[in-house]
Parts: sequence; structure tokens; C-alpha cells
Amino acid sequence: MKICFIGANPKFNGGISLYQKNLIEYLKKSKKDIAISWIYLSRKNEKYSKKRINYIGLKIPKIIFLEDILFNMKILKILKNNNFDVINSHAIWGKWMKNYTKKDNQKVIHTYHGVTYYFLKNSLKRFGLLKKIIFSPLLVFGYIMENSPMKKADEIICVSEKVKRHLSELYNPKREMNVLRTGVNLKNFKIQNKNKVRKNLKLDTNKTYGLYVGRGGYWTKGLDRTIKISEEICKLDKNYRLIVIGADYNKVKHLLDKKFIIFLETVPREKIKLYYSASDIFFCLSRYEGGAPTLVVSEAMASGCLLVCSKDSEQEIIKNNENGLIIKNFDEKEAKGINLLLNSKIKKEEIIKNSLRTIKELSFELWGEKYYKILK
Repeated sequence: MKICFIGANPKFNGGISLYQKNLIEYLKKSKKDIAISWIYLSRKNEKYSKKRINYIGLKIPKIIFLEDILFNMKILKILKNNNFDVINSHAIWGKWMKNYTKKDNQKVIHTYHGVTYYFLKNSLKRFGLLKKIIFSPLLVFGYIMENSPMKKADEIICVSEKVKRHLSELYNPKREMNVLRTGVNLKNFKIQNKNKVRKNLKLDTNKTYGLYVGRGGYWTKGLDRTIKISEEICKLDKNYRLIVIGADYNKVKHLLDKKFIIFLETVPREKIKLYYSASDIFFCLSRYEGGAPTLVVSEAMASGCLLVCSKDSEQEIIKNNENGLIIKNFDEKEAKGINLLLNSKIKKEEIIKNSLRTIKELSFELWGEKYYKILK
């Protein structure tokens, strides 16, 4: 079976790219009779094969929003000249379907990792009235870019119930949609000896560590919220430190002038799991997320972190005070609640135990097999 994936650049270690890498890893391990191609937006034309995957990078100039339109146009030429049995596009890279004529016995699948219209609508909240007026036409961009798969894809995959609900509200489709939550590799992400890992990372074994991991837009991902509540926690616990991984320093340096922050702009993917294991708390204080759980949330849960998420991140698998904490104010009161829980060994261990039980239902193998059945 020849499968073509269309999505993020494989050289990027985050978001949709990691999602696709995980899916392809599962298929390579468990389904030997599959030929895989990966089409992605690139700054140069490139075509090569590596570890049984054919990579096709399409050169597109870096022009915000326009680059995604041009990428979708170039995808068409590749698809018309190749006989793939299955085409699986992701996120906003499904617009090509509008002008594509499907071949005999070919299956077209699209995965929504969020809904761009609502993502952009949420992003407008950070602006004043004038900027909102200037940038509001971008909502039309979001609507147009993601409507084609609704009409033309054989199957739709949504990474959460929220994404399915938003698609239904926006497009009112008369069709079925699959909800398939993001899986996690429980062999890679697991509880490890905290003191041993901290020594390996040269972290103080007597400190309390919070963790933020996010490469995308810091405002949407809630880095400012994480720092705000961490500052309150630090007032209660002088041994508290916040590890920030992945944010673009030039964009967030104005937020990092706090003594309790340990900033690491880049950490190798294989080392990220150690920081999860070394940390006591993982923060997901996003203002908008598609996944529920997001990939980093599932990895943190599997690693035994106490999860603290914002109400508007809508991590649907989390129930407050059962398998994580849900907060909405990021203030002194919320910080006291987190600090109290950290010092309550029995309650903290109960929540983490429930969190581990929850995430085991989203194992890499179960997720991969469900996805494969849709592809098949």
C-alpha cells in the first residue's frame, strides 16, 4: 500500500511534525507492506529517501499565509503524477482537494489538529480595536483554507471532541467525523528515578521544578501565564524553579528576567523525556489548543508529572482534582492550591496515579492501530 502524508516539515521537532513522525514510526514497525511518502513545505526543492520514507520538499517563499496557499497549489502537481493508494493530509494543508480529481480506488483522508478559524479568532483577543479591525479578514483565510476536506475527503479525523464540535459549528457538515485522540509512546515516556535524572541533567535534587515546553506562539501557548503563576509559587516555595524549553528567545526575552527561570531554547528530542521525568509539575496554560490531550500533555502525564492546565486549553481527558488540576486565574490563590497539593503526598500521588491510568488508554500502539484502520 502506497501512503502519502502531507503536512509539516519533518526537520521541525514539534507539533504536527512529531505527530506524523509518531504515526509513521508505528506503521514502519507494525505494517511491513507499506511504502511511505511525505510531502512538506520547504525553503528549497528536495527529494530523498531515508529509513524507508520518501521525502518530497516543495520550495515555497516565506510569506506568511500566502506560503500555505502556494504550497497547496504545488501539492496538486505531485499528486497528479503519482499513484498513491492513500493520501493523508493534515491541518491547513488540505486545500488541494478542491481541484483534485481522485483516482480509482484511491482513499483521501484529512486530519484536523485544530480549527484555524477559531485559532485566529482567539489570537485576535490579544490586540486592541484597531489591530482587530485590520487583522479580522484573516478569519476568512482560516475558513476558506479548511473547508475543502469537509466536502471531498473520504474520511475526517479530529484530534479531539472540541475540534469536531468547532468543525460542526463552522461548516455544518452532513457527514461523519472520527475523533482520535493523540497517542503517546509509553516505552519512551515513563516514570524514572527523579533524583538520578536530575543529577544527569545537573539539576538540584532538593528543588521543586515546574516545566513548560512549547515552540509555537508563546502567547497562545500561555508562557506568560506559566511565568505569572510560577512567580506566585516561588513566593511560597523559595526552592521552586521553572524550566522553559523551546520558546524563541528573541520573542520571549522580555518575560525571562526572573531568577527562578531556567531557559533552554533548544533541547534534543531524545533528551526532552528526561526533563519531564525530572519535573514535579507540567504546565499547559494555553489560550487555545486543538489536541485534548496535546502531545506534550500526554508525554508529561506518562512521565508522572502533576498536570496543571488552563480551563481554556480544554484538555478534555482531565478532570479537576482527579487526574490533574484545571485553573483559570493564575493568581496567588491558585498558586496556594498547587503548593498545598505538592506538599500533600497522598493526594498528589493519587492524582498522578489516576493520570497514568488515563494516559495508558492512549498508548502509541492503540492510537496507531486505530489510525491505521481508518487509513486502510
